[in-house]
Amino acid sequence: MYIKEKYRRLFLLIGFIGTALFAVGDVLLQNFDNSGETFLYMIKPTIADQPMWQLYFVLLTGAIATPFMWLGMIATHSHIKDRLNGKKSKMLTCYDIAAVIGSLTFFAAHSVCAVLMMSVKNALECGITPEKINEVYLVSFTLSFAVTNIWVTVTEMMLTVAFIYFVFKGIIAVPKVMCVMNTAGAFIIFHLVGSALTAVTGNEIFTRLAGLGASLGIGLMFVAVCFACSTPVKGTDR
Repeated sequence: MYIKEKYRRLFLLIGFIGTALFAVGDVLLQNFDNSGETFLYMIKPTIADQPMWQLYFVLLTGAIATPFMWLGMIATHSHIKDRLNGKKSKMLTCYDIAAVIGSLTFFAAHSVCAVLMMSVKNALECGITPEKINEVYLVSFTLSFAVTNIWVTVTEMMLTVAFIYFVFKGIIAVPKVMCVMNTAGAFIIFHLVGSALTAVTGNEIFTRLAGLGASLGIGLMFVAVCFACSTPVKGTDR
C-alpha cells in the first residue's frame, strides 16, 4: 500500500495514537500491588481484586491500536520508498516484513496476556489456589508467552535496525541523535530513567512504567518520520 505525501502526517499521527493505546494496555496488564508471592512468573494473587473491565479494555484498545499502528507503518514505508527514488533496498524489505509481523504480533501478545489474566482471575475467585493454577497453567503459559515475546522482540529489533539505517543514510532526514527514537532506544532510556526515579523515590512504580518504552518506541519512530516529511532530502526532488 502507498500513502500520498499530503496524508502522511495524519497517518503517522494515527499510528502514534495506536502505539499509545498499546502502551495503555501495557500499564493495565501490570499488577502494581507487591503483596503475595508471584506465580506464573508475573502474576500476583491480588489480580483477583483487579477490575475485569481493565482486561476487556486491553483487548478493545489492542483491536483499535492494531489498524492504527498499521497506518503509521504504511506511511513510513511510503516516505522511505519515495526517498529511495526507485532504488531497491533490502533494508526496506526488512522493515516491511517487521511492519506486517509487528502489527499482528503486538495485538497477539496483549490478547494472550489479557485472556490468561482473565482465566487466572476467575480461577482465584472460584477458590483455586495460586499453587494449583501454577501447576495447571505453567506449561501452556510458558510456551505461548515465550513464542509471542520472541516474535515481538525480533520484530522490534528489525524495525530498530531498519530505522537507524535509514536515519544514518539520510533517507529519513532527521538529526542523527533522533536515531534513538525506536523501540530499543526508548526501552533503554525509559528503563534508565525509571530505575533512577525508583532509586531516588523508593517507588517501584517508575521501574514498572519503564516498560512503556517498547510500545511508545514505535510511536516515536512515527514522530521522527513525521518530522522528516517536511525536510527536503539532498539528491531527490522532494
